[in-house]
Amino acid sequence: MTTAPRETPWHSWAVVACGGMSIGHKGMTHAAKLLAMTGVDLLEDPDLVENIQLEFQRKRGDYEYKGIIPDGPPPIEK
Repeated sequence: MTTAPRETPWHSWAVVACGGMSIGHKGMTHAAKLLAMTGVDLLEDPDLVENIQLEFQRKRGDYEYKGIIPDGPPPIEK
C-alpha cells in the first residue's frame, strides 16, 4: 500500500512525516482492510487454506527452518 509519495527515500524524514498525514493514514487504513478481508476469505474457505499450505510445502521443499535462539530458558552469563 502507498503511504508516501512515489520515489520518496525510505527511512527518511519525508516518510516519517507522511505517517502523520492523510496519505499515511489512508495507506495504513487500506492495508488493514486488505489484511482483514484476507483473514475473512481464509476463515470462510478451508479449501483455500489447504491449497495455500500445499503450495507452501511444495515451494519449501526439504528446507527446515532452525531458529538461532536455543531451546529452553535464555542463556545468561554470570
